[in-house]
Formats: sequence, C-alpha cells, structure tokens
Amino acid sequence: MVRELERKHVGAEFPQTAPAANPVFFRTYSRRQQPEGTRESWSQVCDRTLKGLVELGKLTQDEALLLEEMQRNLKALPSGRWLWVGGTNWLAQPKNFSGAYNCTSTNVIDWSAFGLMMDLAMMGCGTGAILEPKYINQLPTIRNNLKVTVEGNIGKTIANERREFTGTEINGNQATIYVGDSRQGWVKSYQTLLELSTDEQFTEEVEVIVDISDIRKAGEPLQGFGGMANPVKLPALYQRCAAILNKAVGRKLTSVECCLLIDEAAVTIVAGNIRRSAGIRQGIDTDAAFTDAKANLWQQGEDGNWRIDPERDALRMANHSRVFHHKPTLEECVNAVRKQYYSGEGAIQWAGEAVARANVDLLTTKELKTEFLEAYDRGEAKQWLQKRHLNLDEKELEHRLGRYGLNPCHSGDTLVSTDKGLVPIKDLVGKPFKALVDLRSVGLEGVKLTDAIAFCTGVQTTYLVTLKNGQQMRCTADHQHFTNKGWVATKDLTSEHNIYIQKGEGFFGEGTITVEQAQMLGWLYGDGSIYQGSRGKDAVFYINRHEYQTVFPVLQSAVESLTGYNHQPSFVKGIYTFHSGSPVMHSFFEQLGIESKNSLPDKFLTESKEVIIGFLQGLFSADGCINVKGRNIELRNRSRQLLAQIQIILLNLGIKSSLIIKQKPGAPGVPYTLKDGTEKVSRNQGSWRLIIYSGDGARQFRKVVAFPLVPEKQERLEKIAAYKVSRNYSEAVISSRYASKLKSIEEYGEEPVYDLHVPLTHSFIANGCITHNCGEIIGSNFHCNLSEIHLNQIDPENHKEQEQAFTAGALSVAALLNHKFLEPRYQYSRELDPIVGVSFTGLFDFFVRAFGVDWLRWWSEGRPATNEGLAFKRREQEYLSMWKDIVHRVVWEYCDRNNIKRPNRCTTVQPSGTKSLLTGASPGWHPPKAQRFIRRITFRKNDPVAMACIDYGYAVVPSQTDKDENGNLLNDPFDSRCTEWLVEIPVAVPWADVPGADQIAIDKFSAFAQMDFYMQVQQFYVTHNTSATIEVRENEVEELGNKIYQAIQNDEGYISAALLARFDDHETFPRLPFEPISKQQYDELMQQVEKRRDTNNFYSALKRYDFGELMEAGPSGCDSDKCMMPEEKPM
Repeated sequence: MVRELERKHVGAEFPQTAPAANPVFFRTYSRRQQPEGTRESWSQVCDRTLKGLVELGKLTQDEALLLEEMQRNLKALPSGRWLWVGGTNWLAQPKNFSGAYNCTSTNVIDWSAFGLMMDLAMMGCGTGAILEPKYINQLPTIRNNLKVTVEGNIGKTIANERREFTGTEINGNQATIYVGDSRQGWVKSYQTLLELSTDEQFTEEVEVIVDISDIRKAGEPLQGFGGMANPVKLPALYQRCAAILNKAVGRKLTSVECCLLIDEAAVTIVAGNIRRSAGIRQGIDTDAAFTDAKANLWQQGEDGNWRIDPERDALRMANHSRVFHHKPTLEECVNAVRKQYYSGEGAIQWAGEAVARANVDLLTTKELKTEFLEAYDRGEAKQWLQKRHLNLDEKELEHRLGRYGLNPCHSGDTLVSTDKGLVPIKDLVGKPFKALVDLRSVGLEGVKLTDAIAFCTGVQTTYLVTLKNGQQMRCTADHQHFTNKGWVATKDLTSEHNIYIQKGEGFFGEGTITVEQAQMLGWLYGDGSIYQGSRGKDAVFYINRHEYQTVFPVLQSAVESLTGYNHQPSFVKGIYTFHSGSPVMHSFFEQLGIESKNSLPDKFLTESKEVIIGFLQGLFSADGCINVKGRNIELRNRSRQLLAQIQIILLNLGIKSSLIIKQKPGAPGVPYTLKDGTEKVSRNQGSWRLIIYSGDGARQFRKVVAFPLVPEKQERLEKIAAYKVSRNYSEAVISSRYASKLKSIEEYGEEPVYDLHVPLTHSFIANGCITHNCGEIIGSNFHCNLSEIHLNQIDPENHKEQEQAFTAGALSVAALLNHKFLEPRYQYSRELDPIVGVSFTGLFDFFVRAFGVDWLRWWSEGRPATNEGLAFKRREQEYLSMWKDIVHRVVWEYCDRNNIKRPNRCTTVQPSGTKSLLTGASPGWHPPKAQRFIRRITFRKNDPVAMACIDYGYAVVPSQTDKDENGNLLNDPFDSRCTEWLVEIPVAVPWADVPGADQIAIDKFSAFAQMDFYMQVQQFYVTHNTSATIEVRENEVEELGNKIYQAIQNDEGYISAALLARFDDHETFPRLPFEPISKQQYDELMQQVEKRRDTNNFYSALKRYDFGELMEAGPSGCDSDKCMMPEEKPM
C-alpha cells in the first residue's frame, strides 16, 4: 500500500480562492529534500505525511486512498504539526511521540506526582498541577525536620565512572543521597528528599547529605535530549525544598506550599537547559490563600526599594488559575466580561460543563446531563456517578471527575534582553536564561532579571511594527504591547499609542576579545573596509591626519595582539591607511561570525559590557559627530540593520536614541576622479542617522561610552553634556520619555514565531520594547491530535463528499491512538480516556453557499429568533449534527477494528490560521473581515518567492518604508531607492459574488450574533470545547455578560470563550496588509493579474530563482528583515 501511494499522485493545485496558498506553503510546510536540497512540492509533502499515517494507523487500502484523495484535494488535512514532521524518522521514535502532542495535567495526591511533573518538565512538557483540597489532602503529614548538607563538586567524577541513577543510604537518622547523572537521577533525588520528610523510620531530625559529585559539569552535552548541561541551581534545590517542608512539620502541606515545591523544581529545570517547563497551578475559587498566592510578591522595604519575597520567588515559574465548580452569578459573569474588555483577562471557566462533556459516555441523554450538572453545582457529582454506575472503581471515578485540568509571538530574530546580553529569541529555545523585565509593566520602577522559558509557538502571519524613533519588531496580530493606554494588541494599535521602551541598563555576557580589539573592530566598522583577499578576509583602516596621534597606537596595538605583526601606515592624500591581510585576522573575523560591515553577528551581542562599550567607542570615534548647535550626537551609516542593532545596544546601556533616514538609495553621490582623470559620481546606496539628543542621553553617553580615541570630539561632547536642565521633571514625565509613538504597521508574512513564559511580570523586552508573553492551553490528562476539514472546499449539496472529508479527518486522528506512551500514568489515561479532535475551518463560507444572502442579512440583524431565523438554525444544526455523527462513527469503527478503546468525544474547533490560507477559508467558525480585499505581503527586494509572485502575475509595489526625499511613498518597485517589496494579492471570499452579499457590513456583526453562532457550534458539533474569539464593543458588555450567565444557568454547553475589544474608529495607514476593496476594484486587479501572468505553475516559477544551497531548511527563523532568504548568503 505504501509503495502504491508513492507511485500514484492524484489531486489538484491550490484553489484560485487561495491566492496566498503558494507563498504560505513554500514557507511553512515544504521541507528541504536531501540530497537535492530543493523544497518539497505539495505532492511530495502529501507523499511523506500520508505514508506516515498509513504505516502508523495500519490503514486499509480503501482508507489510505480516501485520505490521499481528501488531502491532495485540500478537503481534509492532518494537523499542521503532522504536515511538517509526519512521516519523518524523528517522529518514529517512541521517546519523541509526545512531541506531536501538547500538554499534561496531574492530580497532586502523592510524592510520585511531584517526581512525575519534574520528569515531564525535563522532557519539555507543559505541566498542569491540580491542587484542590480533595487531592492534596491525600498527601501524608510532614513529620520530620530535614537538615540538608550538599557535598561534593559538580563534575568531580570522571565521565565513565559516574553513576547514572540515584542511590540512597540510610544510617540511623542520617540519609545520604547520591544524585545520578541523568534525568531520572535528578528526579529521583528530588522525590527522595520529599519522601524523607514523611518517612516514619526516623526518630528525630534527619541529617540529609546530598552528594552531587557524579553530576556532569556545565557545558557537557545532554545525550539524546540535546543541548548542554547546566546544573547551576541543582545544589540549592534540596535546601530550598527542605525549608518549605520544615515549616509544615506536624501538618499537611497547603496548596501554596505544593506550588512552591513544584516551582522550585521548575526553577532548577529552567536553569538546567530544558526547552520548556511552563506550568499551570490550578486551585478552587474558594481557596483564598491560593487565589492570593502571588499578591504582593514584590514588597517595599524601609529604604524605599522594592524586593521580591525570597520565600515565594519560585511562584513566578507558573500561572495560577481559578476554576468555578459552582455556577457563577450574573454579577460575576458581567464583571468577567468587563475585565476581559479592558485587560483581556479574567474569563470564566465553568468546570461542570467540561466534566459533563468528558463523561458523555455515561451521560447519554439530555436529562442525565442536566441531573449531573445540578449535582455538580451542589458538590454531589461523585455521589451521583457512584449511585448510577456501581462498576466504576475509585481510580476511574477520580479520573472522570478531574477532566477539567489546564496546561500552559515574535519573529525568530527578535532580540531579547537577557542576563547574557541581547539574544535572538529563537536561540533561547532549550537554553537556561533570565529575561530582563521592565517593572513599569506592573506599576513599579526599574528593571530586573527573572527566570524565563522560550518556546516556538508555530508558524503565523507577522507584522512589522515601526515606531517614530525607528525601533522595529515583527510580531503576530494578537501580540500585546505595553502602551500609554495599557496593553494593546498589534492589530489594535493606532497613531495615538506610544509603546514603552526599555528604561534602565540591562546585562551582558562574557568577553571573548580584549577592549582594545573591540575598539579596533568598532573603528573598522566606522572607517574601514572588510574585503575578500587571497587568504581570507582582509581589513583596511583609514585615519584622518588630525586623529592619527591618538587613534593609530590603539589600532596598531590591537592588530599586533592578533597577528604579531607591527604594521606601519601609508599616507596618501591626507589619509593614513594600513591593512592587515593575515590569516589570523581572517580567523578573528570567523571566530566572531563577521561576514561584512552591514550588521553585527548575533554572538557579538552577548559579549561583555566592556567589549560592547569598546566597540561603540571605536565606532563613534570613527563615524560619530557632535552637533553642538543642535545639541546631539549623531552616527551615520549606510546599513539600517547595523544602526538598528546599535540603537538596541545603546538602550541596553541606558541610552535612548532615534533612527531616521538621511538619504534614500539612488540620490546623487559624491564626485570623484579616477587615476586616468575620469570624473565620476559615486552611486548613493542610501544612509541613515542614529541620533542621541542632549540631556539624559548625552550625559549617559559621556559617562558610559564617550570618545576616548578622539579628544577633539570628546571636548565637544563635554559641551553639550554640560547643558543644565532647565527644570526638574517628575518620575512620570521621565518615564513617558521612554516611549515612542507608533509610526506604521505592515504585514511581513508567514514565519516561525516564538514567545517567552515570564511568570514574574508576564512581559519581557523585545527589540528594546516592552511586550507581553504568551497565554495558556487547555488540556486534561491527555495527548490530543487534531485534523481539519476545509468546508469552503466542499459542496453543501454533496453529502457523499462531506462524509468522505469527515471520514478522512477522523481516520487521520484515530491513527495516532496507536502511540504507546512510556509514562504509565499517561498510558493509563490514553487507555481509559483516549482523546482525538476533528476540527473544521471555513464554516461561515460553507453556510453562505448553502443558505445564500438571506442568511447574511439575518446575521446583520443579530440572528433574531424569527421564523426565518429559526429555520436557518435548524438547517445549521442538521449539518453540524451530521458531521459530528460521521466523525464518531468512523473513529469508533476504527477503534473497534484495532482493539482500541473508543474516545467518548472526538470533535472540536480550534483556531485555524496558516492552514486556512491554503484554501482561502474564513478561519474556524468565524466570519471573514470583508468580502474582497488586497492582501499585501512584504518581501525583501528580489526575494525568490516574490520574483515567483511577479511571474505569477501579482503586482509589486515599494513598501511603506520606501519614500523619496520629500517623504512621499515610492511607486516604482525597481527604483534604486526601493529596498523592500509588497506583493499585492487580490482576494475574494468564495461567496463574494453571491447577489446582495456586497450590501452586508460584516464588520458590524454584533457580539450577541457571534455568541449565538458560537453556541450553535458548541452545542451541535463540538464535544470538547470550541475555540472562540468574540469581538465585543463597550456598549455590549452588559448584554454579553448576561448571555454567558444565561448559557451557564440553562446548561447550554458554555465552558469558556475569549473576548476581544472592538473599536470602530481606528486610524488607518497607506498600503495596509489588509485593505477591503469593492467588486469593481477586485475585477480590475484580477484582469491585470491575468494579463501579467507568465506561468500557471508557481512551483516552476520559484525554481527559476530558488537554489537548493540557499534555501530555508523548513520553518526556521530568517536573519534578514521581512524576507524568506536563508541564513547562508553568497559572498
């Protein structure tokens, strides 16, 4: 069967209604093939992923052919994760099975639960801990005081003599723990310490000796898991845990103490180079201590300084969540909606509905479910189940009632301020680090380092946010920024918002070169050249006559320290010049990662503070100038990328600056004369200015950097720094200066995105700006895989096609039920409560096609319960119910045939972003934003995919950042001043030409109408939960809060939903990523596309410009601004 799939290719290209599909696909799901080095085509991705599903699922020939037909024709797709890794050797290894799933949740009932969570966290799983009294009261009483001593030195034992597993020796009231050098060894030593606190064999205080001699030292590789060891915080783990336990002697642990014990392990894990150990700690809403556990975490001392409570410091490692086990009141519901409108947080999760849905195999009728929810609201759910299901043992009963647990974006080149300096966020994944946080985000002052975790959140559309001061970042539409009006999502930013930037000096790494060598390198970047010589990269230095006496000795000494050669300069036309072509100089550049003067390599940004300052001293001494009249310091350069890096470096030193364009590329250059007398004018490649204004900026620059190589510039610096401040400003005014107004937002395109988990402030500093961290993922003791049906590709009248699509989706998720997990508790959960999820996208498109424009008009009226409206609802319900029945029937038949327990819930609707673009579907159940629009995607000029788009007929215009000398947008993409392109793609939803559809204002749909449609999906299709984002206006808060209250009170199926504030008066910018257009405009644009189109095969067009050795290796970060070019560049 597999061989047959490899031979037979059927299916279609991406549909015309998905014009963004090709760029998205080749960025996101197309892996590099070996040894060819070319990208996979859609057909080849199908070959790989289908082969993996057929083998894992042991599918029949008919099932395999059905999956192939549906996937190749884009009607039913496996998960996005499977599209990327499905069928690879990596995923075939049992230890990697969990990498295809999401999260874990654990009931804390014994010491093993603590060890299990540490073990899961060390494998990179998110850990959810349920800490309700009914669980933690099962823990034993703490009886023994522990006196812990840590002996031995990490790395003392040579590698081949280290013990792998932990051993314990007990002699009287003394216990010695020999920590093993493995993940299991760490976990066992931690769990053993906890167990000693309740061990009844001891008669008095227990002297605990922890021997860490066998632990490998920092920097040694972690075999199998990958990364490098860093046990820096392991020794402190044992004493900190003992301190927590000792306070509880004579009683049981509280929920907060349990949090602390779990989180102390998490602190150790984060330091130990684990990719991810984010967590959720879940308590009941009546547990006041748990609810307020993180309140007043920061305390002000008598000296006025703020300090974190050292005994609760570890709580920052996880988010705390309250769950309602009783139906909330109307006031609680309205307050929750209001809080979400203003802050985006505070949603109600009604656990009763979640538990009822998870037990649908027992609650087989509406009446039974209603009875159960009434019992749940009274706190009698367990007794209710016991009375009616006598065969349920205690273990299964607890599992069934606990199925409501919880578990826990920027571009990859975004620079994060850390304890090691400025590091691209993609390079922080899997490494221990501390993030620098600006405490203004929590109402305090100053900056602080705090433990954080970096992780990849997938591939999404990003947007380039540019501030008036020139700072930029790329992030997703929903990513929030700290502004003068609170936290605001990217898509909601307007010109009235000022984004706060870092206020306060950050941290740096360790130096690998001398300060003098750094000064030399800075001068080279300013007044020098790097070129490819016969023996490698050579360096040439230029020095003005009046600067020679102070500059040359520094450069000469630095070069000599590297090459051993005492260089002497030549003097030509008033300029001193000397060059170094030594192979040692080439090795110096190679060691630092320097390719050219256009930018600093990432690794240089983690040098020591002294080295960084030395570089700035050389750079500003060479190319900087002092404008005494204008009272500013200015640095000019042709590379915006370099100056953007310098701007963030300065900010990390406490110096704010502005980056503005001086001259666009193509402007008249400098006249010069060749040796033969020919007069020429240089080609102007454009230049930018980095300006530090007088006042705090100039004084801080004088204090930290200055001009030590050029005394004349230093004298002028002293003048502008000496200007006295005319008045004293309040802290609020000073703080407001560390913010910059929004200038523009433009789409970048699809790319891998990353985020941090920062428990202390839930924010961090990205490219010098204060930005929010990520949210939470819902889970419940399971591993869940998703598939997605693209309803916009399916005929509403073709019921056979619908059945085939949902059958294929069901088979693709059921196949993963064959995974056998190595962890017994998770395998038990898989056997007791197997979970799958078949989702869909394009539902709104499907129903417009099925019901016509009258359905749209009904939406615009608020979906009222008229006769027509009730008829529409019945037909919606018929479709939704039919699809649900198909999914469950197919999954259950598959499970029966393969002797796998049937999942009792198989349908869901998840957020659908990237995959929806493959077919042009409106995401999930949500309405689109408009009937027709222009999608603009930003590329670097001459990018291969952009060139393919041109051949495919799409228009290209200069980006928002490309302007003439008068500030007007350029119109010619081939203008020499143009550096970036916007590919303009006309898009129309599949039903755009339905008569009357143009008269419907989709953006005016009410929150009530959205809630009503969401509840249709939740009630008649979804058996898990529906991912929903309801856009609400301020005047709709009360109504929506009441609607949620009624939905919970009436047992309508509501669990939770995200709410998003909607504003109707946004200011817009030219050449937006998303621009609604009329039908006439769309038709004219499409005629132009067809006229320009040279080929109907996008893949072939791409091959003309794309070469294997220069292609991206799958969805990885890109090192250049707004392009999909690879990290390797031609010389």
